[in-house]
Amino acid sequence: MNFQLYDELFNRDNYPAFSPKDYLPMDNKMCVCLSGDLYENCCKKEVEDAKINRKIDPYANEILEKTYSKKDKKLLSYITEDKSLNKKNISYCAANKVFGDCDNKNHMRRSHTLARGIVLKNLSGGEKVIRFNDHKINSEQDKEAFFNTIGKSGYSEVDIEDASVTVSFCKKHDIELFSSIETDGNGNYSGNNIQNLEYALKSISFDIYYNIMNIKFLSELIKETKYVAFNPDGSNSSFFQDYNLRVNSLFDLYPLMLKVLEELKLLLADNKEPSLETVSFELPLSKVNFSLSEIMIIDDTICFANCINAGKPYIIISYYKNNERIASLDKWKEQYNLNQSNKIGELKSLWPLIKGKFLINAQNIYFNKEAFDKLSDLTKGYLYVIHREGTKDIPDKVQVECDEELMRILYGL
Repeated sequence: MNFQLYDELFNRDNYPAFSPKDYLPMDNKMCVCLSGDLYENCCKKEVEDAKINRKIDPYANEILEKTYSKKDKKLLSYITEDKSLNKKNISYCAANKVFGDCDNKNHMRRSHTLARGIVLKNLSGGEKVIRFNDHKINSEQDKEAFFNTIGKSGYSEVDIEDASVTVSFCKKHDIELFSSIETDGNGNYSGNNIQNLEYALKSISFDIYYNIMNIKFLSELIKETKYVAFNPDGSNSSFFQDYNLRVNSLFDLYPLMLKVLEELKLLLADNKEPSLETVSFELPLSKVNFSLSEIMIIDDTICFANCINAGKPYIIISYYKNNERIASLDKWKEQYNLNQSNKIGELKSLWPLIKGKFLINAQNIYFNKEAFDKLSDLTKGYLYVIHREGTKDIPDKVQVECDEELMRILYGL
């Protein structure tokens, strides 16, 4: 499949489909290697052979070790990301279908899903920012010694120009569609409809691109070795289930991306009121020490989530109502408003949202380096573990201790 053609990328028929029973690829759908052939005519036999041979091939583990455990930039996932972003071999304009008239002469541009203007500049304070190292391979040893091991290797530093990048808008639309939050003088958040739609577009454009990039990674991974689909005993690994999740997520989000674009187009042209619901929290701080922009699921509803320093810090969550408002979001807002005379009370009321949704789920999240360096190794390890796996099996005492330190330092208290 060509990862630079909009109509191919957003055509569900170009992707594999999986049995809901065992997640094995369906014979009469596209192959998981994305060759363009049907699975039954392409990789099926090799996959079936791998299932048998996985148990008896003495070199199976060595082959997987070489695939998964290459050092640093040689990891296949790093290679996929580098090619996708820097070599632009995944590139398209997300506004193509709704706005058209794309600036194809300038090709697709590296677009920042956290505002190109002041958001990351304000976060960084002139330094690099910190992100999770999601390409790190977890091991049981890491889990047992996360405060010594993961806390040091689970993160990486990145320049703000290389942070939060996709290649999902042409130059024309990257400038026009985000002018209210990126143009000089327009960076401060005022909560108007245009800004809320632009931030929603930022968050969903990241997740769309992230899903496409991961689908490409999975297709390349199984081309490297079919053994990735199976455990040592020959049972199915989570590979095809993960593949299915990525494809389904892409096509759950795609209609929502079109809706945001359509509402933005109508608002810009006719000043038509959008149906997007937005709940925002102005934090009683000069700066919050992290920023993010991506999709979150709250009460089974897809939400567009942003945490920004622009110039004051805000949490902005938008969504399209199915039938009712999001009850837990309204409850957080109510608790927040009740504590307006108590700065610490306000911030503590938001911690379940920040920890339970942002820190545990976010991929497109960045931390202020100076603040991050103040965290203990224990808390760095804890933060990484809950990001990757949630809080299961982490003792309550460790959670309380680390949450207190995270709250204090991320809030800059």
